[in-house]
This record gives sequence, C-alpha cells and structure tokens, in this order.
Amino acid sequence: MQYNLVAAANQGAVRLWQRHGFYIIGSLPAAFRHSKLGFADAFVMYKLLVD
Repeated sequence: MQYNLVAAANQGAVRLWQRHGFYIIGSLPAAFRHSKLGFADAFVMYKLLVD
C-alpha cells in the first residue's frame, strides 16, 4: 500500500505512519507551500501488505 503525500514537516504524522508499518520510500522536494515554512517537502510512504 502506498501513501503518496505525507508532509515531511508534520513529524507527528510521519511517526504515526511509521508506527503502522509504513516506510519512507521517496521524497518530493518543495511539494507544497506551507503557510509558515514556505515550500516544504513531502514523503511517499509504503507498506507491504501480505496475507
């Protein structure tokens, strides 16, 4: 399963996804404009689903 956009600046969300078994597989530089940080990166996160 792939989650396409997790704001790198949102450390709480990144930790939550990691606790649920997701790994950062890529980074999208300046993927969006944050109101306080300016352009901010985003992570693509992935988790292998098996039976």
